Amino acid sequence: MLKQYSNYYTVWRSCLCLVMLSFPALLLAQDQLFANALQMNRTTPRRAEVRSLREALEEVQDHFNVSFLYESTVLEGKEVSAKIAIKGKIENTLTNLLEPVGLRFKKINDRTYSILPKTAPKTSRDQRGAAASEKDSSADLSPSPADAEALFEAAAENRFVEIVVQGTITDENNGPIPGANVLVKGTTKGTTTDADGKFSISVPDENAVLVVSFIGYTSEEVPVGSRTTIDVKLTPDIQQLSEVVVVGYGTQKRSSVTGAVATVGSKEVSALPVVSVESAIQGRVPGVQVTSNGSPGTTPTVRIRGIGSITGASQPLYVIDGFPAAGNLNNIDTKDIESVEVLKDAAASAIYGSRAANGVIIITTKSGSRDSKVHVDVDTYYGVQKAWKQLDLLGTDDYLKYGTALLTNAGNALPPRFSAMNDPIYAGSTQTYAQTNSDWQGAMFRTAPISQTQVALSVGSEKSKLYTSVSKFNQEGIMLGTNFDRYSYRLNYENKISSRFTFGENFNISYSSTRNQAESGGRTILQHIIHSVPYIPIYDPTLLGGFRAPSGNDGSDPENPVRIVSMDSNKDNVMNIIGSGYLEAKIFDGLKYKFTAGVNYAVRRHLEDYPMYNDGFVSRNQHNLVDNRNTSFSPYLSNQLTYDKTFGSHALNVIAVAEKQNYTGSNLNASAQQARNDIDQMTGSSNPTLSGDKSETTLLSYLARVNYEYKGKYLLSASIRRDGFSGFAPDHKWGNFPGLSVGWRMNEENFMKQVPTISELKLRASYGSLGSIANVGAYDYQSFINTNTSYDFNNAPAAGAAYFDKIQNLNLTWEKTKMSNFGIDLGLFENRVTFTAEYFVRNVSDLLLDVIPANSLGYTSATKQNVASMKNWGYEFIAGYAKSTGPITFNISANIGIIRNTVKQLNAPNAVLYSGKNDDFGGFQITRTIAGSSIQEFYGYKTDGIFQNQAEIDAANAIDGNASTKYQSNAAPGDIRFKDINGDGVIDASDQVSLGSYLPKFNYGFNVTANYKNFDMTLFFQGVQGNKIYNGTKVLGQGMLRLFGAEKEVMNAWTPDNTNTNVPRAVNGDPNQNSRTSDRFIEDGSYFRLKNISIGYSIPSAGIQDLTKGTLKKLRIYISSQNLFTVTKYTGYDPEIGNRYQNSTGNTLINGIDYGQFPSPRTFMAGLQVGF
Repeated sequence: MLKQYSNYYTVWRSCLCLVMLSFPALLLAQDQLFANALQMNRTTPRRAEVRSLREALEEVQDHFNVSFLYESTVLEGKEVSAKIAIKGKIENTLTNLLEPVGLRFKKINDRTYSILPKTAPKTSRDQRGAAASEKDSSADLSPSPADAEALFEAAAENRFVEIVVQGTITDENNGPIPGANVLVKGTTKGTTTDADGKFSISVPDENAVLVVSFIGYTSEEVPVGSRTTIDVKLTPDIQQLSEVVVVGYGTQKRSSVTGAVATVGSKEVSALPVVSVESAIQGRVPGVQVTSNGSPGTTPTVRIRGIGSITGASQPLYVIDGFPAAGNLNNIDTKDIESVEVLKDAAASAIYGSRAANGVIIITTKSGSRDSKVHVDVDTYYGVQKAWKQLDLLGTDDYLKYGTALLTNAGNALPPRFSAMNDPIYAGSTQTYAQTNSDWQGAMFRTAPISQTQVALSVGSEKSKLYTSVSKFNQEGIMLGTNFDRYSYRLNYENKISSRFTFGENFNISYSSTRNQAESGGRTILQHIIHSVPYIPIYDPTLLGGFRAPSGNDGSDPENPVRIVSMDSNKDNVMNIIGSGYLEAKIFDGLKYKFTAGVNYAVRRHLEDYPMYNDGFVSRNQHNLVDNRNTSFSPYLSNQLTYDKTFGSHALNVIAVAEKQNYTGSNLNASAQQARNDIDQMTGSSNPTLSGDKSETTLLSYLARVNYEYKGKYLLSASIRRDGFSGFAPDHKWGNFPGLSVGWRMNEENFMKQVPTISELKLRASYGSLGSIANVGAYDYQSFINTNTSYDFNNAPAAGAAYFDKIQNLNLTWEKTKMSNFGIDLGLFENRVTFTAEYFVRNVSDLLLDVIPANSLGYTSATKQNVASMKNWGYEFIAGYAKSTGPITFNISANIGIIRNTVKQLNAPNAVLYSGKNDDFGGFQITRTIAGSSIQEFYGYKTDGIFQNQAEIDAANAIDGNASTKYQSNAAPGDIRFKDINGDGVIDASDQVSLGSYLPKFNYGFNVTANYKNFDMTLFFQGVQGNKIYNGTKVLGQGMLRLFGAEKEVMNAWTPDNTNTNVPRAVNGDPNQNSRTSDRFIEDGSYFRLKNISIGYSIPSAGIQDLTKGTLKKLRIYISSQNLFTVTKYTGYDPEIGNRYQNSTGNTLINGIDYGQFPSPRTFMAGLQVGF
């Protein structure tokens, strides 16, 4: 049994004190950091551990403050076998480093060296003069006078006349690149760019080719021709930049990764104007489905490789800078994010054990540069959002015609208002009902602003680095009464205290305010909009509150949606702090110890305000107030040992971790009433109520992982994690979660060297076991005593009785996932063309269901039991192509994810889970979950046309041989005919069938980035294919259950004179239940969407620096649009339908049902990025 730590407050107070005590030292270090940045020369980023030759040269370059010239192919695939011994002169270091890998160096000048093969390359006739001076047998120093004279003579003999070429080397944002290498191909002649990115070099003739390179960028080969001025824009080397990826509790070379790990970079994450990182990665990663759930600030649904739970949460675990965080990610500014890694398979995720069953998303924030310069960046944008589609609703004249037909066909009397349309809309008004035609959609939808401004500072040196930012984000919803505001501050800092000790911290604090989309009377705002009566005015100054709604004279009762969002308020104010500090100690070469202490503290205040009003039919006589406060506190302690060593052809990385994370949550809920609308506080209220609760859990973990490589070809990774969770019964608190993966880099085999086209070929396989505690509360296995109830004893009621509310479950345990994965990574033409394919099988067992006991047992509540199982399997593909031609560079990437799902077992062989029933949407269940089918399939009737006359109805009644047996009860001409699936001649529940699934057959994304000189463009397409949507808005607009506002399609309803239609007759009460769950309302939810288009222009760096006298280094302006167009067959507001209750009740079996959820907006915006 886990020990419950009652003194955790002491622990976190100590951690807080430690952080506070470190601030003076931090400030001093920061001052020194700025001083160093102003005085030191530029240095290149340095990695602590050396593996590839490129990384080794980077370290040597950093130590000796020199530059290296080389062609990228010379270093390709070269790796050093041990850490570098940097001693004495640079020449000795280079000799020891290069000779084992068949290379040599050439000294160009005191600060520049060229890296060459041991065997000199063949040269053209015009280059022989330069080549003649090279010596193949040794690593030459600067040319001797004799060599120089030989060069001169050879050049004269060949009539050699040098051409001086100059130019500027810039990055993808048109900023200068100091220290870039410019080399004349096939020679040792080269130079480096100055602080402004400028260079000057002499070439032998117009046939010369310049090789331009810089660490982190793709090398470019530029023919000189007749030009004397050549400007070159380098593009980031995506393969090299992603060479190191963040995995659990460390990093790993991408070439060594054997699990299914996907990376989304900073540029992609910050490309969209969205609240959270979940929305930012939509369509970016195959196998990851992200679906919006509503208004600004609403948490989207994220599913990695299918569904992980039937009735519980399936959200992944989020790890922010090493801290396992709970809750939504609205508190993190996406512009602070450096990278997002998605761990998709069990082997990669097993290191997180009992919280990783639904995948892991690792978020790494920016950490500052090491170039000894101060960088201040301002990133701001402003845009407007609009609904990209609206429904065609009835106007006043059509509404009167429709209402007359609806009621007359049912034999009902018309509302009194229908004969009094010339009455004034309210006393004293000159406008009549007949003259009123309210546009309820126009009143509710608006052009809404969206904006963000971030100011970030980054600075660093070889020993320290700092990143800090402050930002403000504001998004008004496209419907009245919705918005999201956030203010955030981040501070990331790291300092190498000495050669052995490194201290760092990551800190983020944010405050957000969300005005949630309101519901009233159990109906969504869109439902009220569709049902609103067009001749009713929106405003009525004679009524309390100033709004109007239909009354008994109108025969309809929708609420005024403008009143709801203008008067009623539903807000969440959240203050969130997440931070951690760490101290890393180098014990000896290869072995490090790291201690981490962190905390996630959040305070949420939920406020509801419902003032008094009277809309002419419904009134509220008390001002109702709700004030709920939730506090969560989660301290985290981790101790980690890391051993990283290379022994000849063997590379070994081992970690061992012991950690503990507590969680404490408390709620205090209050409600009261006031007699006046201008008082919104609890003080002096009437009928106050107060309740609260508190819960505590502890997760204690021990874990280890071994990564092994042999000759860079054969890869092995094995991990084990043992978790103990306090929420389980004593005999089930602990679980073990192993993972194993292997890889084979075939391109490193000798027989593959004969195929130069293939630059990378890796085969991968993995298997692992994971757990989930996401759906287990602190005390779910226990049974509680309910008091203050009455009970009949001896035929007389006894007060003050108590009872157990449910059966305890001492066998409650983890929801478990076992997954196997097989993958292949392919790179062609020096990885200009890349391709990755994955196949996975994910089996989920011991799924939790709320099982209701038999009534005879006397219990009133369901008990959580591990009784269900499910299977997900699928394929994932990623392809990419990068090309640079002159001033044009572009990168194309595409991904597709194919996932299938089957429920294998529920709590009983014939068990069925129904969901979705709502009287306003037909009154029937909409989804069904059974063993043998996919989760939450749509379930209902098949339509078979419309009964055109009584003869067709009589013929249907006689199908079973008995004309008195009704085929469909209450059917009349004009009603929908439903299919008799079982052939018994009667339409009943046994004729219901599966109508499709909300799960798409595949998800996809397609991204194009291009640069031409100072212009840049990004196109990002995203979509889903093959999913179904239950169009509830069609039920509202065309269901015709009773008199409400409706869509214009009802004007095409069946009549004896209008039989060529698929809209049934209009009849109040819907006696044939034409609005029952059927394929009439099932629609194709596929869509293809231009998610983002962005066009930018960067003012040339030289020009902007001259203009601002060196104050600005970068100035980029851009325009962009999100959801510019959507191709879909769906007839509702928007095909991206999530879960109506995702952020409240958490009902997971109503996905894809459009109850009138908040639609995605179309956005137009302009932005400015300035660098100082």
